[in-house]
Amino acid sequence: MGFRFGNDLFEFSKHLEIFSNVYKTVQEEYVEEVPASEMAQIAIKSMLKTLDPYTVFYSEYQAEEALIERQGEYGGVGCRVVIKNHYPMVLEIEKGYGFDKAGVRRGDYILKAGEIDLKDQAIDEMMQHFRGAPNTTFTVTLLRQGDTLVKSVTRGHIEQKSVSYHGILKNIFGYIKLDEFGRNCAQEIAQALKSQIDSHSIKGLVLDLRNNGGGLLDQAVEIVGLFVPKNTLIVSLRGAHRKGNQPWRTPNEPLAPNLPVVVLINESSASASEVVSGSLQDLDRALVIGSPSFGKGLVQNYKNLPYRTQMKITTARYHIPSGRCIQKIDHRHSDNSPKQSFKTKNGRIVLDGSGVAPDVNINQSESLTLLNWMKKELIIFDYANAKEAYWSQKNTDDAFALLSDFTEFARNEGANKIAYNYAQLTKSNVDSTILGHSDFFTIDKSAIAKYIQQDIKNNQEWYLFQIRQALFVRWYDKSDYHKNMLNKDPLIDKATSFLAYPERISKIINPK
Repeated sequence: MGFRFGNDLFEFSKHLEIFSNVYKTVQEEYVEEVPASEMAQIAIKSMLKTLDPYTVFYSEYQAEEALIERQGEYGGVGCRVVIKNHYPMVLEIEKGYGFDKAGVRRGDYILKAGEIDLKDQAIDEMMQHFRGAPNTTFTVTLLRQGDTLVKSVTRGHIEQKSVSYHGILKNIFGYIKLDEFGRNCAQEIAQALKSQIDSHSIKGLVLDLRNNGGGLLDQAVEIVGLFVPKNTLIVSLRGAHRKGNQPWRTPNEPLAPNLPVVVLINESSASASEVVSGSLQDLDRALVIGSPSFGKGLVQNYKNLPYRTQMKITTARYHIPSGRCIQKIDHRHSDNSPKQSFKTKNGRIVLDGSGVAPDVNINQSESLTLLNWMKKELIIFDYANAKEAYWSQKNTDDAFALLSDFTEFARNEGANKIAYNYAQLTKSNVDSTILGHSDFFTIDKSAIAKYIQQDIKNNQEWYLFQIRQALFVRWYDKSDYHKNMLNKDPLIDKATSFLAYPERISKIINPK
């Protein structure tokens, strides 16, 4: 059983026998019938919930879905959804795939897939109705601005590319946007980088890892290996049941050992993204710009279980070249001890337990609290839905007109949503008898509207970026979208300003 001591084996056997008898007794004697499989699933999920969010059990169907996602190829419809008002709402649509061809739009609620009501279904359960063999057809029932529509959708073969765009900035710098660490993504980046070096003799590279949630660790190590010497230690895996550390080293000679590199990260850059950005930072090989990363330094492996079920289980923590672990949250313990300090190759101090802290901190998560809230509450999404057709006929480069129009929308929608959320909060935390005859908990919408207006005025550059982003993603495929957004992205401007003067990078990563 893999236990090192007899006492561990006894405790394991004892509690397994107790659990088995509780399970059997409920099945045989409980006042109502309880589905055996449902009860077992709840027990398993409850047990794993005490560990960490990444250790999970997959049913037979979920195991197949996880395999599809890891392989990056499947028959699907090209969409991303979010649960809103009990139903899936279409958040993104890939151009050229099933939903796009059928005329499904962003903001549509999907009420049914075939005859199956999707109300309150979990996203992973609901997606099984959308995925299947390529060229098979099904219907969806949509709710769009009060109208009910039925669309016929044909699943298509979808192959997810990890590099969604690569191009040239200011005629001399390379740019590569990596969406995820899928199979062969290191090769995709190597090909894009070689093309940029050969065709433009680029003087620097911007590697964009924003909103990249990670993926395959071996690909992350290979990507770092494009810029550092062969056999450089990138990651050590450490865990209670491992026999010593498992080192991961760069396998190949570097393609661009001396090319200045800027890596962009944000609060949604996680796991393999943090291996790349953190190790390049530890090795003082790149300048990291953006906001602090997510902080996921745990390694998961897939374990096959009986009846074609599966577990994804956390088996180790990964430690990057300085020795630090970037895992931000200890899910099993309450550890308030101070962060340990480590040193980069050039002697700079870096801390563990806090994700990757950028060398140049554009801390959007703190300075742009209201903007991030508007994104989370889909206010910018709703604006783009309402104004998509209007702005397709106008010039989005007219910053004054765009901001004025959005401000009017945001003042109203934002104030209403804040007032509603506040009302729900007070209802849940205050005795109902107080609420029944007191105006103490009223909220001044006009004051909120003024605050929203002032915040937009104070942060025009970032609001413009997010609004244009929401509009452009509706008009263009991924490649054209990135091409149109590049010269409107404040963070890319910051990155190229450093690449234009490499001595500024050197001053930060190699302080005297």
